[in-house]
Amino acid sequence: MGIRQAVGNNPGVADVIDTASLTKVKSVRTEGPVHNLYVTPDGKYVVAGEAGGKGHVSVLDAVADVPAWNIELGEGIRPMAMSKNPDGSTNLLFVQIGDFNGFVVVDFKARKEVTRITLPHLAAGRVPMISGSSESHGMAVTADQKTLVVNSRLNNALYAYSIPDLKVVGRADLSGKGAAWVTITPDGKRAYVADPVGNQTLVVDIPSMKEVAKIKVGQVPKRNFTMVIPSRTSTN
Repeated sequence: MGIRQAVGNNPGVADVIDTASLTKVKSVRTEGPVHNLYVTPDGKYVVAGEAGGKGHVSVLDAVADVPAWNIELGEGIRPMAMSKNPDGSTNLLFVQIGDFNGFVVVDFKARKEVTRITLPHLAAGRVPMISGSSESHGMAVTADQKTLVVNSRLNNALYAYSIPDLKVVGRADLSGKGAAWVTITPDGKRAYVADPVGNQTLVVDIPSMKEVAKIKVGQVPKRNFTMVIPSRTSTN
């Protein structure tokens, strides 16, 4: 089965789609209109964010296709990321909200907010990027579960936090015009940051936290993902 979203409905739903027949099986109620959907590392839950309103995060049971629980964070939900336990179950949920230049940490099992982390102050000599959009937008967790990378659109920077203690371990000052989304390679060595104002993607080396390349990609790049394509054996 596959999950996709129905955006803009009120109170909101996530549609369950049979990926073989591409037909809708069911609509699952969410708290507030759906903005983005995420699947937990073990595939057991789907997490839906409400972009406006009271900032609900709705967790849906992906096996029974029913609501499981929700938490209200007070401001519109932006990108989310998750860390997992050794058994593959979800440990922490990281949530960017509203105009907060930081992120909220939710204990997935306890179903409660545990802390809010504000990103570092702007580095000396750097100029803030005032865009009128979310100040912190875009996060990802490395596959080894050791590092969380977090965009700051305001600071025009990518930060690295250690997991599980969530201490700042690195900062990459970016050359673009604002960081909006980020995806990382499976080996955790590269982060690709979307710069929608500069019409480019910025490449950051995660071990050194240095920008190493710029890729022109056309108008207003936003959501980005990493796809792994299996190698093919040549028949020649």
